[in-house]
Amino acid sequence: MEQNTMINKTNMKKTGFKLNRAKNDRIYAWALTLPALLVLAVTIFIPMLQVLRMSMYSYSMFDLNNIVWNNFENFTSVLRDKEFIESFERTLLYVFSTVIISFVIGLLSAILLNSPIKGRNIFRGVLFLPWAIPTVVAAVLWMWLYQPQYGVLNYILNQLHIVDKNINWLGQTNTAMGSIVIAAVWRQMPLMMVMLLSALQTVPKELEEAAIIDGANWFQSFRNVTIPCIMSVIKSVTLTSVVTNFQMFGFFFTMTNGGPVNSTTTLTLYTYQKAFMEFDMGKGSAIGVIWLAFLIVFASAYNKILGKMEVNSD
Repeated sequence: MEQNTMINKTNMKKTGFKLNRAKNDRIYAWALTLPALLVLAVTIFIPMLQVLRMSMYSYSMFDLNNIVWNNFENFTSVLRDKEFIESFERTLLYVFSTVIISFVIGLLSAILLNSPIKGRNIFRGVLFLPWAIPTVVAAVLWMWLYQPQYGVLNYILNQLHIVDKNINWLGQTNTAMGSIVIAAVWRQMPLMMVMLLSALQTVPKELEEAAIIDGANWFQSFRNVTIPCIMSVIKSVTLTSVVTNFQMFGFFFTMTNGGPVNSTTTLTLYTYQKAFMEFDMGKGSAIGVIWLAFLIVFASAYNKILGKMEVNSD
């Protein structure tokens, strides 16, 4: 009886020790996480709540003493604004053009650099250089290349007899957006390439060899083995690129400032104009809230669709 009592006491002590240790581990984990949560709250969550609050008020910088609730008038005004709809369409055109082209070129480059070619380490470093250049510097560089009188691009095209006169690439409505897309792809593709190359190097060689033994050609092996193995990276890198390009401001502001004739005015410039040029912070905040809601819906649907493809492929 006494022996059983001692065993029970020993078990209670052990259980209490485990509970205390688990509790201490949780406290320690929260202590480590709390500084990061505070930083996120100060830099992201609190400003987001402030923007959401501002979007529901008549908030003009010219009349700060008359900030009143306007019954969602900012949202209805923005959604009825033809300029907003057009800038949203231009943003979608720019974003998906840039992401798709960057992904295709990045994937092809990654496949090439993943193969046993001579000097591939040098090529990796050289191809990654554009990503190290700041956005504004890259924009100025491409402005020089596109310069209509003495730009390198017009000179090369004239020497090759592709064009018979200089083209004002950034000054024409039919070429301005495409010119910015090319510049954006040039700068963003290297990161896409490096991420995809890293993913390709994790694909088990045994699976690829098994597919070839079963009679699959290179394309079939790539589609049915390689793509499913790197689908999680594809999903992450493309979604990150979509969100980043939705926020692109430097190229548009530096290269065209929305022109010519608003042909390159995207959501970033439209928001900037409303909030900081017309000083209508309420309407500018409403645009930001609509923008954020669209990205949340898009990201959720995108992850769900590619998630299903990833599971089915596995």
